[in-house]
Amino acid sequence: MPSLHHKLLKKTKKIAEKLNYGANTLITVDNPDNDDIHPRICKGPGGISVVTYEKVYDLFSRVVPVVWSNDGGETWTTQFEFDSIQFTEGSGLLQYPDIVYNSNLNIYFLTMVDPLASMYNNEMAFIPGDITTAEEASWYGISGSGSENYGYCAGDCTDNFFLALTTEDGYGLTQIFGLGYFTYPDFEAPPVMGGFYYDGNSVHTSAPAANVEMDVGGNRIYITCETTGQITVKSTVNDEALLTNGEQQNGMDKYGDIEQYSGEYVSTGTDPDVASSGNRVCVVYVDGGNVKCSYSTNSQGTYEPGHSWQTSTVATGASAPSVYMSGSNVFVGYVKDGNCYSVQSEDAGATWGDAVKVNEVDGTVVNEPGSVTISDTAIIWTDSRNGAKDLYTAAGAAEVPLIEIASISKGFGVKAVITNTGTADAEAVECEISIDAPLMILGKSVTKTIDVAVGAEVPISTGFILGFGPATITVTAGEASEQISGTVLGPFVL
Repeated sequence: MPSLHHKLLKKTKKIAEKLNYGANTLITVDNPDNDDIHPRICKGPGGISVVTYEKVYDLFSRVVPVVWSNDGGETWTTQFEFDSIQFTEGSGLLQYPDIVYNSNLNIYFLTMVDPLASMYNNEMAFIPGDITTAEEASWYGISGSGSENYGYCAGDCTDNFFLALTTEDGYGLTQIFGLGYFTYPDFEAPPVMGGFYYDGNSVHTSAPAANVEMDVGGNRIYITCETTGQITVKSTVNDEALLTNGEQQNGMDKYGDIEQYSGEYVSTGTDPDVASSGNRVCVVYVDGGNVKCSYSTNSQGTYEPGHSWQTSTVATGASAPSVYMSGSNVFVGYVKDGNCYSVQSEDAGATWGDAVKVNEVDGTVVNEPGSVTISDTAIIWTDSRNGAKDLYTAAGAAEVPLIEIASISKGFGVKAVITNTGTADAEAVECEISIDAPLMILGKSVTKTIDVAVGAEVPISTGFILGFGPATITVTAGEASEQISGTVLGPFVL
């Protein structure tokens, strides 16, 4: 009987990660006498690091560069530099950039705000996924009707929708949320949606909102901000069908309108950041002079998030936290005693390992909101060792196993190939092949524990099975999971 092979889209999960930072590298080499601040990082295809930030020339001139490194942060190339003075009605004071990579469409999405522009205060750009050869970026701007005094900005994306978040004055309120949804490449609103929404605070009082951050995880969109000494979290579903189904609540789009997002206060505190993965979420912030983490899971696939927040202390006497999350692994960067540290949790924020100091010159890290940004492959901080505020990174980052289910084969039983394309060996990876069919006499579930070295491919199989009927075949490896369909005929799967 022939063997049928099914190639999967890869899902990567990280386990047993180990912090291993190296030498410091100056990113902002071309602005030695002025300040470079508010860095934000994202990871592109092939593990490339892409960073955006504010380059300050003087009180009335700020531009937003986009730079990249594909050698672990040892060298950096400036690919674009956005200056709103070149944009319609721009003031030249472009700030608070945020950037995200959309793997589904192979595009970067950059959001920025120009608070003094006569119009088009919120500016955005689509940058080609092969940023190393990109020569052009599509640049857009929007204006709010009757809104003014733009303050903060953040951005993220679902599979096909790009989200631009700002704070601004409107509806008689100070610093309310404005949130737009856009599609690539035409910069149109998704079908049925209004496109841009304002938060009149009828569901949750988040104004005045400051230090805004957002993240889109496996099943929810999260926004966090500081609301007069309290940490606000607003969230909705990450389900494009629901976002665009037109269902109403209080006369507004139930799922898409930011005013209808579920809102809650998770703690007292300042300077929050948020990261989510699957149905897990972590919010880090400063409370009582310490960096805290409120962590929770949410109700998968429902509108109400169903959070049950718990809190852990990440670091005492610390500030300026940044968080990144993948699976149950959480990385936090922060500032303490003039130094920058990175620390990891392997249990979704409940407990924390030993912190690692990443800056080589002691006491020169700038302590201010937004001065640190972190991913699983790099940490970047604002440093004053040269007099002005510069951006530094460590040349290297975490040693990370990336466990993938590369393929599933049907034939005599079921076989799967587990790979590790990361930078660290994975040990004791728990794997399972399960077959859900109307009649399974033998081989319904087979479990194995394997080690997967860097670059290795490890096959697993059910061996002899016996059953009949249409089947759903599920393969898991660590936290990665894939499903295919088949038909079981005795010892064979078709």
